[in-house]
Amino acid sequence: MSKNRVEEQWLSILKQFSEGYWDKELEQAHELFEVGYPNKDDKDYIKKTTFIDNAKRNKLMMLKYLAQSLSGAVHPTGHNNQEEKQQAAKLIELAQKRLEKNE
Repeated sequence: MSKNRVEEQWLSILKQFSEGYWDKELEQAHELFEVGYPNKDDKDYIKKTTFIDNAKRNKLMMLKYLAQSLSGAVHPTGHNNQEEKQQAAKLIELAQKRLEKNE
């Protein structure tokens, strides 16, 4: 299988971008997680807590993707090796067994 040069170049650009923003995003994540929840008497308590929780979740997903990009763990499409594919298949099988038990 031949390598996709465009995708390889894209991954290189993505890694450079991630290097430039990692520290800033990590600092913002720390600030976000230090934000307290509103008072339970607040009329918009549910809306505000949901917003804060969603923001935290999204920030963590961004950090995960940046970390993958920095580490080079993001592969071009179709370039996962056989071991990675087998590990993924095992995890899917385990997840399916757990779901079946819960039904």
